[in-house]
Amino acid sequence: MEDTINNNILEENEKHIIQNEQPQEHDDGASLKNEESTEILEEEPKNLLISLLSELKIGVDLSRVPLPTFILEPRSLLEKFTDYMIHGDILCGICKVATPLERIQIITKWYLSGFYFRPKGVKKPYNPILGEIFRSKWEFNAANKINNNTNNDNHNNSNINSGSGSNDSGTLNTSSQAILVAEQISHHPPVSCVYISNRNDGYTMSGVINPRSKFLGTSMAVIVDGSITLSLLELQEEYVITFPTACARGIIFGTLLTEIVGPATIVCKKTNLTSEMEFKAKSMFRGEYNVVSGKIKLNNETTHNFTGKWDKKIEITQAKKKGSSEILWDCSAVKKNKTIIRPINQQEEFESQKLWQKVTQAILNKNQKDATVEKNKLEDDQRKRVKERKDTVWEPRLFKKIGDQWVYKYANTTLYQQGEPKEIETEGIIYFEGTSIENLKNKVEPCGASENEISIFLEVKVIKCYFIDPYLNLIQ
Repeated sequence: MEDTINNNILEENEKHIIQNEQPQEHDDGASLKNEESTEILEEEPKNLLISLLSELKIGVDLSRVPLPTFILEPRSLLEKFTDYMIHGDILCGICKVATPLERIQIITKWYLSGFYFRPKGVKKPYNPILGEIFRSKWEFNAANKINNNTNNDNHNNSNINSGSGSNDSGTLNTSSQAILVAEQISHHPPVSCVYISNRNDGYTMSGVINPRSKFLGTSMAVIVDGSITLSLLELQEEYVITFPTACARGIIFGTLLTEIVGPATIVCKKTNLTSEMEFKAKSMFRGEYNVVSGKIKLNNETTHNFTGKWDKKIEITQAKKKGSSEILWDCSAVKKNKTIIRPINQQEEFESQKLWQKVTQAILNKNQKDATVEKNKLEDDQRKRVKERKDTVWEPRLFKKIGDQWVYKYANTTLYQQGEPKEIETEGIIYFEGTSIENLKNKVEPCGASENEISIFLEVKVIKCYFIDPYLNLIQ
């Protein structure tokens, strides 16, 4: 497909608003065209942005600043989690990969695949409304799994390409699905919870994300606190994943673009393996955009180095052996998996796409006035609900606080059994087909937390995740 990434986003959002008769899917295209994600603002919006920012102090929190709608990406932050699953088939068969060293390389490859899908310029997703939810799924099978085999020699006996779904017998795991549910559990501070289940391929993910926006004078930064934990159920391995910072450049001078900068890590305590990444900022006069370098470490000793551009190609080499490199990630050689989302006319009132549909439609129509009006309506409604609640503690619908952890109420971390009922999702609840959803609801007791308690939780910065199975057995 020769459309730009930005056009893909706009076209798909337009489908989400207009074409409600069929389940929604992101086009997977035969190939992806990668361009520098830059934009030049017209004079009027540029002056408006400069006028707004000129009144701000350096370091101010932007989460409470009403930013103009022309810098909004037409989707919620909760929907942005899907970027990390458009190549989720990289993780197919991950539990059958022979060694921990190979597994962390494949997980690193999957992680790096989630950055290049982005709009042009500086586009910030909507701040989710308190209680907003998002649901989607992906279906992986032998026909759409990535075959990343190259002509590289397997000189290091570490087959990065194993993550395309092979098992011990060398055959493909024929089918699996990943289901994602996300919920905004706090508005101030903004906190999002996400849970992904693909038990057929032996993994779940759970995380709490707290993005913070800061004004830096000539740029803006979105710092992502929190982490996602990828759990390999059969192996009882947990990989704790953190995220780099997104910086908006050129908001006053030059061309608008978003740079990914700073450190990110993938850590598995059980295997003593880490993947340490550094997303590099381009200097004013030299260098390139979208460069990342990193190290795979075992017991704090480097085994592999990797470097390249996350929107093009990244190569990996052994640290102690000179020789040719292997391709860790090649953006031009992959196809996207379709993100399947219910049609808007089948969504609940507080689902992301339905909730924001009027704002999204106005942005797609380049009608900034209507976009601002509709956005203000949503924010005013939220403030009204807060006043009506008074001192009543907000109770998240899908996630529950246990000790210092936020967990998905209906998580199932038991091992997949051949022939078991298919997992489905209704009302944000992932459960076995044929199971009574009402019985599941009755087994889970509500547990709310005030925004002050959430703030305290974020300061603790614990990273170990706990899960609850449908029968409420706490699994550590």
